[in-house]
Amino acid sequence: MLALVHGLDSIQLNHNTIRRKDMHGTPSLPVRTKLAYGIGQVAETIKSTGFDIFLFFYFTQVLGLTGTLAGLAVMVALIFDAVTDPLAGYVSDHWRSRYGRRHPFMVVAAVPLGFAWFGLFMPPQSLSQVGLFFWLSGFAILVRGIMTLYYVPYLALGAELTKDYQERTLVAAWRGVCGVLAAALVVLVGLSLFFPDSAEFENGLLNPAGYPKVALAGAIIMSLAILLSAWGTRDRIALLPKASNSLVRAPVREDIAAAWGNVSFRALFVGTMLVAVSIGIVQTLNMHLNVYFWQLSSSAIAFLAIGLLVGWPVGIMLAAPLHRRFDKKRTIIVAALIGPLAGNVAVVARLLGVFPEQGSPLFVPLIFSVLFVAGVAAGLAMISGASMMADVTQEHHFRTGRSQEGFLFSATAFTGKMAAAVGYLVAGVGLDLIGFPVQAEPSQVTLAEVTRLAWLNLSACLFGFASVCAYFFYGIDRARQEHTARELAAREALL
Repeated sequence: MLALVHGLDSIQLNHNTIRRKDMHGTPSLPVRTKLAYGIGQVAETIKSTGFDIFLFFYFTQVLGLTGTLAGLAVMVALIFDAVTDPLAGYVSDHWRSRYGRRHPFMVVAAVPLGFAWFGLFMPPQSLSQVGLFFWLSGFAILVRGIMTLYYVPYLALGAELTKDYQERTLVAAWRGVCGVLAAALVVLVGLSLFFPDSAEFENGLLNPAGYPKVALAGAIIMSLAILLSAWGTRDRIALLPKASNSLVRAPVREDIAAAWGNVSFRALFVGTMLVAVSIGIVQTLNMHLNVYFWQLSSSAIAFLAIGLLVGWPVGIMLAAPLHRRFDKKRTIIVAALIGPLAGNVAVVARLLGVFPEQGSPLFVPLIFSVLFVAGVAAGLAMISGASMMADVTQEHHFRTGRSQEGFLFSATAFTGKMAAAVGYLVAGVGLDLIGFPVQAEPSQVTLAEVTRLAWLNLSACLFGFASVCAYFFYGIDRARQEHTARELAAREALL
C-alpha cells in the first residue's frame, strides 16, 4: 500500500512532460497500460464467478438454507449494491486529489475486499435458518459495497483512458480477456483443486471443506489484482479528466435528467436491465442444473466450462473487426439473439428426448459446442456494451459540458443489479415453489423435480430476447462518435 502511494506521488514530478506528449497526440495506448487496466477486471470476475458458481449452491445445498431465503439475501445485497453504484460514481466524478478521481478509490478498496470475501464463506456451524440468512445478507452487502467502491471508478477509468472509437473497443477487450482468464482460474483450478470427486460425496461441490480454501485463494488474488491495476495505470493520472467547477455545482437530479434525455443511454439502460434479469435467473440455477439436471461430476463441470471460457475470448477478439464492419449496435443485437438460443438449446433438446444420453460419444462434445457459442455471444456482447457506454459518456460530455463517466457507468450498473436482484429472487422462490430438495445428493432427486428445474431455468430466455428491442433505439454510430470527438477536442483546445 505504501509503495503504491509513493509511486502515485512520483506522477506529479513528470506531469508537464506527460502533458506535452498528450498534446502532440499518441496513436494508441501502450500495451502495458491496457494490460494493467485489464488486470483490474480479475477482482470483479472472481467475485461474480464465485457468486455464480459457489455461493448460492453452498448456502442452499451444503448449508441447507432455503431457496427463498438465499434468493432474498442475494437480492437485498444486490439492491444495496445498486443503490450505492450511482453514489460511488457521483463521488468519484467530483473527487479532487493529487492522485486523480479514480485511483484513490481503487487502492483503498483492495485489502478490505479480500477480508470481506473470505468472511462470506465462513459462517459459524451453529447458525439457524435466520442466522444463515443474516450472515449471507450482511457479508454479501459488505463484499458488494467494497467492490462498488473499487469497480465503479475502475470502469470510469477505462472510458477516460482514450477518446478513440476503435481504441475503446481494444481497452474493453483487454479487460474482457483478463476477465476470462480469471473465470478460467476460478472454474478450472477452483473446481478441480478444492472440490475433487470422492467416494464420500456424489459431487465434490457438496463437500463443505472446499469452500474456505477457495474463498482464501480468491481473497488474495482479488486484492493483488486491484493493487497491480492501480499501480500499472498510475502514469496516466496527469492525462485524465479532472472534476470541473460546473460539475461540482450540478445537483444530482440534473445529472439524472441529462442522462435520461440521451436516447442511446436509455437504450443501454433498458437493454442492460432485461439482460440482467435473465442473467440473475441463469446464474442462480446454473450449478443446480449442472449437478442435478445433467448429473455432471465436479471435474466434468470444470471441463465443459472450458467451452464457455474459450468462447469468451473468441467473442472478445471478434468485437473489433465486427465493429469496423457492422458497427457496435448491430453486433450487440446479434449477440443478444444468439446467446439465449445457444445457452438453452441443449436443455430443450434433452427435455424433448432428442439429446444424446450421458454415455453417448456425442454427449460431451454437443454440450461443449453450445457452451462455446454461448461464450462467443457473451464475450461479444460484453465488449460491445462497454465500448458503446464509453461512447455515450463522451456524447454526454459534449452535450452537457460535464465529464461524468463514473455516474453514467454506475447508473447502468444500477439498473443491471436491481434487475439481477429480481432474477435471483425469482430463481430462489422458484426452487421452493417447484419443491426442489435442499442438501440432496443427485441420486435422491426425482425426474419430475429435475424437469421442473429445467423449465424454471428456461424462463430466463424471454428477458434475453426482449433486450434486443431496447438496443434497436441506440443511435451512436462511428461517424457520430468521431464527429463528437472532434468537436470536444476543438472545444477543449480553446480552454
